[in-house]
Parts: sequence; C-alpha cells; structure tokens
Amino acid sequence: MSVEKGDVEAKFWLRPDVRIAYNDGFNSKTLNDLLPIVEQHRDQIERAWNEFFGEGQ
Repeated sequence: MSVEKGDVEAKFWLRPDVRIAYNDGFNSKTLNDLLPIVEQHRDQIERAWNEFFGEGQ
C-alpha cells in the first residue's frame, strides 16, 4: 500500500510483517510514525484492496 502527501510517497509491504518497501521523501520520524498506523489498520487496508481488486485474482 502507498501513503502520499504532496509530492512525497512511501510504499509499505503488509505481509508477512508491515515494513517499508519504498520511500521517496518522507523523513525517518514520519516513517516511524506511519508504521504503527499502517500496522493498526492492516486488516482494513487488505479488506478494501480485496473488495476493490477482487480477492484471489
């Protein structure tokens, strides 16, 4: 999943553990603040992804 704000973006892997896959512009403090938010909402993010794109496709 990606997080964007203005002209900066970060991509996170959700499985097996939430971790940063790519960062273009966020500072380390912001990334450290984002990680627990993504972890907390991982199931909701995956559910929305699967509903939009179709689970198992």
